[in-house]
Amino acid sequence: MQRKPRPEKPIMSKGDAPIVFDYKDSATLSRFVTERGRILPRARTGLDAKGQRALKIAVKRARLLALLPFAA
Repeated sequence: MQRKPRPEKPIMSKGDAPIVFDYKDSATLSRFVTERGRILPRARTGLDAKGQRALKIAVKRARLLALLPFAA
């Protein structure tokens, strides 16, 4: 019987200061995107719903300007 892998720790914790996402800051946005170009879910990022929506908008804008890849 195999053990279930432990869930990874969230990138953001509850005590961290909120991040303001800017589509021009590809270094920060790349922390929240997988190697294959997918946006990480809320359970993995540790963001609230409002922050996750802001992340989604910033990543999609950065993709349109070719600052982040659509897929790898």
